[in-house]
Amino acid sequence: MVDQNELRKRALRAYEFGRLRMSSRVLLFLLPLGVACVLLSDNRIVCALLALLIGGLAVVLRWLHRRGVEAVEIGLKAGMLPLAVSIALMQWGHSSSPALTISACSAAGALAGAWMGYQLGRARAGIPVWLASAIVALAAAALGAMDLGAGGLVGLSASYIASVAVAGSVGRFRAMQLARNG
Repeated sequence: MVDQNELRKRALRAYEFGRLRMSSRVLLFLLPLGVACVLLSDNRIVCALLALLIGGLAVVLRWLHRRGVEAVEIGLKAGMLPLAVSIALMQWGHSSSPALTISACSAAGALAGAWMGYQLGRARAGIPVWLASAIVALAAAALGAMDLGAGGLVGLSASYIASVAVAGSVGRFRAMQLARNG
């Protein structure tokens, strides 16, 4: 006869292992990205620690809840534009024009934040999803902006947060209007 408790434990173990496997798939994207940023950065140790933090955070958020999967996906997508701009600025010699660096980082942060805010507003995501997405996106953007100095990081972060708030409000308002009319 099969012991019901043992069967239940095996089923739960298989379920949790499956969730962990699904959550860990994000590392297939994050590991090469982290390695590339570490190789391109002058602050390799800090960059490597930030890459490990992002990977761990992404896996844990995806494992905890289904909305965590959405939060990580939106956060990573929103962080890619500032990350790419930051890496380009690092490679083109950002030190010659700090004003250009701050302006480019601020513009990339504003665009990424507006996109993310609109997506989360449309999805009517709760505050935990907003916070998780913002943390993932800002950490991913900071991964590329590690060598740009405080001005680039502050400009990127401030414009990102401001545009998330504005676009999120617009997206939420628009979603509520559509729900009322349709």
